[in-house]
Amino acid sequence: MSGCLSVEGLLKTEKAHMGRRRNSFSRLDARVKMVLVAAAVVCNVSRPDYRLSMGLLLVAWGGMAAARVPFRRAIWFVLAPLWASLPVIAGLALGLGETPLLTLGRLSIYHEGLMQGGQAALRVLADTAWSGLLFLTTPFTEILAALRWFRLPALVVDTLGFMYRYIFLLWEEFSAMRISARARGGLLGWRREWRTTGAITAQVFMRAYDRAERIQEAIQSRGGA
Repeated sequence: MSGCLSVEGLLKTEKAHMGRRRNSFSRLDARVKMVLVAAAVVCNVSRPDYRLSMGLLLVAWGGMAAARVPFRRAIWFVLAPLWASLPVIAGLALGLGETPLLTLGRLSIYHEGLMQGGQAALRVLADTAWSGLLFLTTPFTEILAALRWFRLPALVVDTLGFMYRYIFLLWEEFSAMRISARARGGLLGWRREWRTTGAITAQVFMRAYDRAERIQEAIQSRGGA
C-alpha cells in the first residue's frame, strides 16, 4: 500500500477487494455479526464448559469456511493470541490439582490443573475464532460504520481507523528495513538475525512516535482535537 493512500481510500480498496468474493454470510450486516460475536463471547465466558467452547469453535470455523476465508489467514488470526495462554496452562498444570501425571524433579504436572488450563485455552480459541469470523469476513469500513451506529464515541472510531491505516505503513517500513539488512548480511545466523530484528523494531517504534507527533500537529493545525 502506498504511503499516499488516505484512510478513506484504504477502506474503499479493502471493501472492493472483499466485495469480489462476497457470499451469503459475508453479505450479512456488520451490526448483526457484532451482536452474534458478542453473544458467543458472553456465553463462552459465563459458562465454562469445554463442550460449549468446542461447539462455538466449530461453528466459527464453519462460518469462515462458508465465507471462503483463506485458510492461512484464518490460522494466523486465530492462533496468534494462543501463545499468551501457554503461561496460564503451565501455571495451572504445575500448581493446581492432586493427581500427578508427570514428575520432573520437584515439579509435578497435575491432571486437574492441566484439564483446567486446556479448557481455558479452548475458550481463548473459541473467542478468537469468532473475532476472526467478524474481521475476516467484513470490510473494516463496515465495522467502523457499525460502531458508529452503536453510538461508540466518534473519537474512538476515528482513532481505530487511523490505527488500522498506519499498521500497514509501519509493516511496510519494517519489511523494507529487513530486506535492506538481508542484502547487507545482517540476517546471517540466528543470533545476528535476532539482534538485527530487535534494532529494526526499535527504529520502527521511534519512527512511529515521530509520525504520530507530526500527524497530531497536522490535525491541530486544521482545527482538530
